[in-house]
Amino acid sequence: MVETRTVLICTAGFGEGHNSAARSLAGALRAVGVAVAVVDLFEDAAPVTGAFYKWFYRQLINYQPGLWRWFYERARTADFRALWWDRFVGVGGALARRLEMHRPRAVVFTYPIYPYFMEQLGGDVPRPEAVWMAVTDSITIHPVWLQGKVDRLYVTDEYSRAVALAGLAERVPVEVSGFPVAAAFAGFGARADEADLGELKVLYFATTASGHVGRTLRGLLEHLPVGARLTVVLGRHGGRLGPVVAEWREAFPRVQVEVIGWTDEVPRLLMEHDVVISKAGGATVHECFAAGVPVVVNYIIPGQEEGNVELLEKLGCGLRSLAAEETGPLLAAMAAGGGLQAMRRAMAGQRRPDGAWRIAQDIRQALGC
Repeated sequence: MVETRTVLICTAGFGEGHNSAARSLAGALRAVGVAVAVVDLFEDAAPVTGAFYKWFYRQLINYQPGLWRWFYERARTADFRALWWDRFVGVGGALARRLEMHRPRAVVFTYPIYPYFMEQLGGDVPRPEAVWMAVTDSITIHPVWLQGKVDRLYVTDEYSRAVALAGLAERVPVEVSGFPVAAAFAGFGARADEADLGELKVLYFATTASGHVGRTLRGLLEHLPVGARLTVVLGRHGGRLGPVVAEWREAFPRVQVEVIGWTDEVPRLLMEHDVVISKAGGATVHECFAAGVPVVVNYIIPGQEEGNVELLEKLGCGLRSLAAEETGPLLAAMAAGGGLQAMRRAMAGQRRPDGAWRIAQDIRQALGC
């Protein structure tokens, strides 16, 4: 059955950044009248095997980060076109079926291995007019993003553009679009120049291992200034982390703590808070750029997330806490010493709320839609 779409966006659920970029870009394309389909080729190909790979990835990054670093660094010299492992998954076949089904004029990838499958498609598979890549990492861009054949890359910032240009296998245009964040960010006005830090509003995205979350909460609740409010977003981790949050909230009743599970109100939450505590995920960091809110990073997945916190530090918009238990004291010192206010001012000049719109308009213009 043919279900034609002008653009096919291919993502993968290895970290939320790829999916977030795909959803936001799809929303922007639909808003300008472009028919689009979003697919996770791992889910298409092998729901069970693909789910295992994703589970294994989450175990590595949360509980064995050193092992993940070893794999990430070793993969820098890998032959990315050696797709022998796909006999156990079938991503190449899933891509071919999607191209047959949708016959898109253009394909956009938000996951880096897919261009290598494009190169190995059979001659009878319909080919798009253009293949574009939206890179979801900053600065520390792995070579896997840069060695496949695409017609254009979109990156988050000028530092990342320089890295991409130096590492490309073939010369193609590299455009600075900003991360494709949700369209809602573009509708928010500028933040107030200064916050009343006597009523400091802290937003904490709790997604890491329970022990790490517990140490972070203890440090925050011990050291937040009087009158501060803490909002803890658990996302889909409520069953795992809910008891940890409840334990520490009960231990420190002086701090007002709000707990939120899964929510689609992240843009609003970011705009309503003065500082964010988070791991250095690409989607979260760049949503903070879009909202103009400073970030304290207290967990970094080795490799792909290191560039995100490096970008924050280069631009004066955030910093890293070297240990979970140090997050609270560090934040309290920033608020008292003027560091948080300086980061707010820096963020005001670095807002990028329209990355998805920029890419969507480029695609629309290129296709003549």
